Amino acid sequence: MAPISDQVGDLFYANLFRMDPTTKPLFAGNIDLQGRKLVQTLGFIVDHLEDPDRLLPAAQELAVRHVSYGVTRTQYASVGAALVKSLRQLLGTAFSPEDEAAWAEVYGGLSAAMIAAAYPDTSYTKV
Repeated sequence: MAPISDQVGDLFYANLFRMDPTTKPLFAGNIDLQGRKLVQTLGFIVDHLEDPDRLLPAAQELAVRHVSYGVTRTQYASVGAALVKSLRQLLGTAFSPEDEAAWAEVYGGLSAAMIAAAYPDTSYTKV
């Protein structure tokens, strides 16, 4: 995704804001910079899928930081849906049903861990 990082960010945020307008006010800064951070984060996730001792603490720390930005528990589901939709749109037939299922599974597990870290009163369930 690195070669098309600007497209990934643009499409992801367009999808996210359309699917969940409550997320738009969370992004007052440079949306292009946010898109690059998104692609970097996705790359980190892919690179560390088999290293949960590194991946999970980083994701949990990110989630705790996002609480101060105003991110809510329910917005995690919107982010996951926008991510999968964006990947499907960008990659077309190269994004197979198996790829979609894998991304949904990874995102579901990771977001559950993030929600549990950010909102300790929340049960640990997949989004």
